[in-house]
Amino acid sequence: MDKQTTFPKKRMVDFESWERKDNFNFFRNFLNPCITITSEVECSGAKEKAKQNEESFFLHYLYAILRAANEIEELRFRVDNEGQILCFETVDVLCPIRMQANGKFYTVRIPWKEDFVAFYREARHIIDSIPEDGNPYGTENDSTEDQRYSVILVSATPDLYFTSMTHTQERPSGSSYPLLNVGKAVVREGKLVMPVAINVHHGFVDGAHLATFYQKVEAYLR
Repeated sequence: MDKQTTFPKKRMVDFESWERKDNFNFFRNFLNPCITITSEVECSGAKEKAKQNEESFFLHYLYAILRAANEIEELRFRVDNEGQILCFETVDVLCPIRMQANGKFYTVRIPWKEDFVAFYREARHIIDSIPEDGNPYGTENDSTEDQRYSVILVSATPDLYFTSMTHTQERPSGSSYPLLNVGKAVVREGKLVMPVAINVHHGFVDGAHLATFYQKVEAYLR
């Protein structure tokens, strides 16, 4: 991504007055402070719309997930290397894009845009501009600390249906940002559904927030 690109703004959280202070303190020294939830979402509407418009179904559900994440503040909290709590005004999305049949991929960063048409156009341009011999993790390696935190990561496995998922943890405080996987869409009781797994820091996010997240994603896929 161009170094001149504008990245999401952040604010430092006043820890002592933060309403989640006790939640975070409870989980901060856990060996694994993160939780992973997998749930199905109905996606019939988005699939049909993408087909009718000859558009990417992947980008349709990527938009729905990113929109939901941006509408829930708890999914935009981060903890930096010094233990400071940050909150970003918005977050972008990192996506591994498979480039070759052998599984080789390249990770792109797609900026959040509320307007779907603008988001789709930008995402399509970024994906179409992927270098053939690029480092799979080049986008992440070239990011500054703030750029690294102001994202969610969404991996797609369109040929694999799953019922649960675990994620790697890069440090004792958990991952730098929420990790998501989207699996193969299948027909169940006449509806097209697909599994979505999300890994989040439990000090930031509770079950109620995750329930809202899934409800929003499903609503935007209708």
